Amino acid sequence: MSKTKNRLGYDVCIILLAVIFSGCTVTDHPRARIGSYAGSFATFIDDNSLGHHNFGSFLGERNGVAYTARGGHIDIAHLRIAADNVYYLYNKVYHHLQSGDTDFTYKLNTDPSVFAVHISYPPDFKTLSESERRRIIDEVSLELAQYFTWQMVSWHEVLTWFGMTFYGLPQFNSAFSWEDNYSNLLGVVLGARAVRYQFGNYNDGMTVGLIVELRKLGIQPASIAKESSEKMRGKWFTDGMGVKVLMRNMDLGLDDGYVSPVLVPDICPEALPLPYQVPRLKSVAQYGFDVDLDIKCHGAAAHHCLDIIYPDGQDGRIHPSIHLQTIMQVARHQALEKGFDVVPKTQKFEFEPLLSDSRLNKDSLLADSVAR
Repeated sequence: MSKTKNRLGYDVCIILLAVIFSGCTVTDHPRARIGSYAGSFATFIDDNSLGHHNFGSFLGERNGVAYTARGGHIDIAHLRIAADNVYYLYNKVYHHLQSGDTDFTYKLNTDPSVFAVHISYPPDFKTLSESERRRIIDEVSLELAQYFTWQMVSWHEVLTWFGMTFYGLPQFNSAFSWEDNYSNLLGVVLGARAVRYQFGNYNDGMTVGLIVELRKLGIQPASIAKESSEKMRGKWFTDGMGVKVLMRNMDLGLDDGYVSPVLVPDICPEALPLPYQVPRLKSVAQYGFDVDLDIKCHGAAAHHCLDIIYPDGQDGRIHPSIHLQTIMQVARHQALEKGFDVVPKTQKFEFEPLLSDSRLNKDSLLADSVAR
């Protein structure tokens, strides 16, 4: 998920990361991809150059930065990573729930922190029919996969903000860059849809779903994507020998439960931004499950966060549902002190009731894809 954003050593980094993460070997785990922000070294793409999604190998995929009228810049690599983690965690959680397990862990392959899950089952769960249990497990597993992935990719942004490096390379400039959170959340949304409506298999589901959703967002030609980047040079970023990202989007949905995009002024000026809802645990609560998620912190960046939550040096873990808003308040304050342009402009840090997601109709998605 890490981004290479400095010209110095750029080619070396690309070769190194490509060798490490883009081999031809098919894997059962989500693989890393090289993300990019919309600057000089970005590959700008549109809906005709996305290739075919590939969970296990780089073959057939094409990644880069797209621009959409209602979603702004989209980092396709970040989107795919989040989607693949939803798919992976759906299968992982389903297996654990089917086995009756109460404790397991997961992590992002590029981060040191480990997420620990504890699940309490409804008291009558074992008395349900096999078909009913499977139906509930399927629904709950997909909801948890989205929630777990969102917490994980958001924590990645936090770690990079507080100084985590990647193979010795600083990642601060990639932390909360203006397209990251929105791209991550869109990946979570599309990964869940691909699991539910696979159109043959997960890779096919992602390939179709990605094109459909980007068209819904008003994806622009690659030339417009490049133009939108050039328009914000010196305002949202500077580059050259050293890159500095000046626009930071710190919206994690902590205020209203939605993440909104950052649109480039005067590119598609009539378009309205399209926010996406962050994952919540409605079905988990509805069916009587209780889920506790905490982070086993490893590394200096994570321990900076521990110092925020436990300033007196007490030993503890990070509970994202409780502690993330406090950590983000500190990060936002630091960003403003550094003179960055920070969105959202105001942050309420309060949770509001959310409407449930509407179910998508597979036939309508296919019809939309074919029509376009």
